[in-house]
Amino acid sequence: MKHTLYDESAAGAQGRTTAEGERPKRIVILSQFYTPEPHRIASTIANTLAARGHEVSVVTGYPNRPAGKLYPGYKQRLCFTEYINGIPVHRVPLIVNYSRKALERIANFLTFSISALTVTSAIKNADVIYVYGSPTTAAIPAQVWQKTLGIPYVIHVQDLWPESVTDSGMVTNSKTNTMIRNIMQPWLKRAYGNAAGLIAISPGMKQLLIDRGNQANRCSVVYNWAVESTIQVKPAVSFTDAGLRLLYGGNFGVMQDLNTVIEAAKTFEDTDDFTLELAGGGTQETVLQQAAEGASNIKFLGRLSKEAVAKKYQEADFQLVTLKDIPIFRTTIPSKLQASLASGVPVITTVQGDVADLITKHHAGLVADPEDPESLAAAFRTAYHMTASQRAQMGANARKLYEENMSQHAAMAAVESILTRAIGAQRASRKPVEKAS
Repeated sequence: MKHTLYDESAAGAQGRTTAEGERPKRIVILSQFYTPEPHRIASTIANTLAARGHEVSVVTGYPNRPAGKLYPGYKQRLCFTEYINGIPVHRVPLIVNYSRKALERIANFLTFSISALTVTSAIKNADVIYVYGSPTTAAIPAQVWQKTLGIPYVIHVQDLWPESVTDSGMVTNSKTNTMIRNIMQPWLKRAYGNAAGLIAISPGMKQLLIDRGNQANRCSVVYNWAVESTIQVKPAVSFTDAGLRLLYGGNFGVMQDLNTVIEAAKTFEDTDDFTLELAGGGTQETVLQQAAEGASNIKFLGRLSKEAVAKKYQEADFQLVTLKDIPIFRTTIPSKLQASLASGVPVITTVQGDVADLITKHHAGLVADPEDPESLAAAFRTAYHMTASQRAQMGANARKLYEENMSQHAAMAAVESILTRAIGAQRASRKPVEKAS
């Protein structure tokens, strides 16, 4: 039985001649997570490539994120195919889990990678495989298919391993961390080394991939993009110099270092026209509320709808983008950055590395030191004293940075080009060498 979510327009796009007049490419999207799960990148790429005329299919697991529970209407079986927007989506079983415990997470990752091999017959004629590299273990079946079927694969590296595992707090035992690194590093060298292309989400990540022995001509940067359908660009005339309204929207976790934000904001307790609003939730919510107790200028908004968040962007003078001072974050681009830039709202950030470099280079906000309340408070004071025109110019710079470097249109064109190059390189390697007469 095939469960079908069918969109005639998307289905009709499958297999049409591409804009360049070339034969449509047969592209497999390999991603542990996919619609209806809230992981939009793989599904956006699949839908866009199909709309551009390529023959697209998806290999994924059964939907269970973010709660770690199987979605209603789904029952795991060995292989089940449904159609979403006219694209065949092959689902394979996996151990459903979203625990912070390392062994349970590993079981979740590896069961998907092994189960994915059961759909080999459905993808054997593919020209290329796009691997959504979070988790990186999704590349395991692509490695097998590359060896057995000669299909090239491209990994979209969203998380830099092994650091995303060993430095995330998932594993706290130092000996276990060392063991994980020793196991992962040789495998990662093969997984990345045999890939026809590696897509990094930041310049720093690309450089790290090159430093680890991957060929520079196979490494590219494609920034992730905002959910553009929800974006409302803040008009320049809405910026004022009447006080300061700061917004933080996102997860309240340990890594977001919101304690530093609270401490910095509390230095403005006697400033009537200074406001910090925090939208979202997470494990540190109660701790943060206790830290902010008595500070009337700090407001917790709870979890908001996308529409409500878009409205808050319109009201804010700056959005906060903060993380702890951990080396892996220097190559991380938090998704809230793209959302803020796309909305034309400048940012105040403590994220060092690529984020700080982008904001400084494009004059799209202010940068403070991580885990340093005094440095962040100084940035708040600078923002507080800025004129309306200065804030509006930073907002315009933010929007320009997004349009020129991070838009969905730019990303889709880049991914399509990278996949096409991977196919071309594979075909060129198969051509017989002419013998000299």
